[in-house]
Amino acid sequence: MAWGKKSRHERGYDYAWVKVREQVMERDYGLCQTCKRAGRTTLAYAVDHIVSKAKATVLRWTRAKMDHPSNLEAICKPCHEVKTEGEQGKKKRVRKVPGPDGWPSCPQAL
Repeated sequence: MAWGKKSRHERGYDYAWVKVREQVMERDYGLCQTCKRAGRTTLAYAVDHIVSKAKATVLRWTRAKMDHPSNLEAICKPCHEVKTEGEQGKKKRVRKVPGPDGWPSCPQAL
């Protein structure tokens, strides 16, 4: 996912975002909420906007509403990649990753 030449601060991820991110990760116990809904337990690596920033902008949401914890959730990298690709209208092929018992566990995007 390319963000161009803008820094994370120019994209709106400043100190306030860091604090909200910490709160959301703590609230979600550092676990991917997408995997949790599917009955899996996976560590999250990021905090994601449930309603994307692009869609929220079209809906004329304020930044406070966009970055409110109720619009944020912890997410693992594979789930985040699949979600982002879907929001961008692309389709990613998903493969199952074998768990310790040999059966498929968390899907991973290729």
